[in-house]
Amino acid sequence: MALREIGISWLLVAGWFLIWEVAAARLERRGNAGGWFRTPVQIYLAEALLLTLFGALWFGSLGTGGWPIMFGLLGLLMEWPGPLRSGHRTPIPPGRRARVTGAGILRVIAAGTIMWWRMR
Repeated sequence: MALREIGISWLLVAGWFLIWEVAAARLERRGNAGGWFRTPVQIYLAEALLLTLFGALWFGSLGTGGWPIMFGLLGLLMEWPGPLRSGHRTPIPPGRRARVTGAGILRVIAAGTIMWWRMR
């Protein structure tokens, strides 16, 4: 796997994560005043880098088969432990937690799709 491909994939995944975060922050606040992000941008950049390196390992050594399941499970591992990742300290109602977790899993699968498109 060429470093150039990994770098381009990281930029695309980082951009996806930042767009996702802006949309999620706006929906969560519903027009209330606040910043663009709920967490420092560096967190999303690092998260995108680690996920991209993992994706490069997957696509570079194991091929392209089964990547939706792998990224789905990875998304579940990243999102299910919960709201502490986003800095929430209060309990979330079960229905909302399921929606937030499901959306987070879709976010990671979409990042995997970006990497599949770029690294295959």
